[in-house]
Amino acid sequence: GMKQIQVRSQQRLYPVISREVRKAAIILMDELLQTDAYDLNILFVNETRMAKINLEHLRHEGATDIITFDYTTPTLLHGDLIICPPVANENAARYRVSLGREIARNIIHGVLHLLGYDDSELIVRKKMKRAENRLLQKLARRFPIDSLAHG
Repeated sequence: GMKQIQVRSQQRLYPVISREVRKAAIILMDELLQTDAYDLNILFVNETRMAKINLEHLRHEGATDIITFDYTTPTLLHGDLIICPPVANENAARYRVSLGREIARNIIHGVLHLLGYDDSELIVRKKMKRAENRLLQKLARRFPIDSLAHG
């Protein structure tokens, strides 16, 4: 099947290493999740752009760390992962982890949404968080996730 990952950074505040992000995402999709066919578009944007997307599409105020647009079909895992490094960096500082690690978590979180995980209610959110933590640990063993970005 089709296997495609596109990474673009449209923000300058935090250096995101697109090539490394792509490598990490490929390991996630091919090795950890063993996905047959996927088409992912990972886009890094600033807070202004993120707040605009959030308001237009989700009717929420302000910037958030990640928004996932899901176009998945029965035969193709397909979506846009829009990530905001300035917000991700705030979260990274709060949890005392690197920005690279937080971005890896964002990507995993977005992909889990495409796989049907839900974080709208507490019980399912806990289940999603467990899956997220497990995948993040596995990815960190296979790839230097701190190298994805510089905070």
